[in-house]
Amino acid sequence: MLNKKIALSAMSILASLALLGGATFAFFSSAGTSTDNVFGTGTLTLLLDDVDDTTPAATIDASFGDSSMAPGETTSGFISMHNDGSIDIAEVNLGATETVSSTPDLAEKLNITSAEIDTVSTCDDDPVDVSSSFTTLAALNSADFDLPSSDIAAGATKYLCMTFELDEGTDDTYQGKSITETFTFIGHQDLGQ
Repeated sequence: MLNKKIALSAMSILASLALLGGATFAFFSSAGTSTDNVFGTGTLTLLLDDVDDTTPAATIDASFGDSSMAPGETTSGFISMHNDGSIDIAEVNLGATETVSSTPDLAEKLNITSAEIDTVSTCDDDPVDVSSSFTTLAALNSADFDLPSSDIAAGATKYLCMTFELDEGTDDTYQGKSITETFTFIGHQDLGQ
């Protein structure tokens, strides 16, 4: 009788295992896939032009200047800043470098009487004054400045209009002097994007 009970218990255990094994694989299933998931980077491309350059480019020349200024005279110009990339430019940093100098330094006598950012090249639509940090060309040569309201959406354009005045107190030691400047514009993205 003991053998019969053991045999029945063993058969019961085997039947339970067979049911569990069959139940584990007895369900419907379906699978799907997602292909061609591409990850890439956008572009941040700041291009410039001015009154002489009609096609935006990374490098332009002679946007500002006058080679025969007298004390008290002014010269003006603009630079168009185009965002040709796919990422918004949150701000533009402006710097200047004197590539040809004079002694005495003419940059110290060139006042920046106006620097404005606007959506039109005449800077008469709704300009924002950005000149509060740099009042002379020498100041712009000594440090770079973040231009307020210089955010440029992808595909959009903003303009920097500047007026330079040769200081009325410029004396004879500056006669016949000239300098050459390179203005550098660096666009930065918003780190929150």
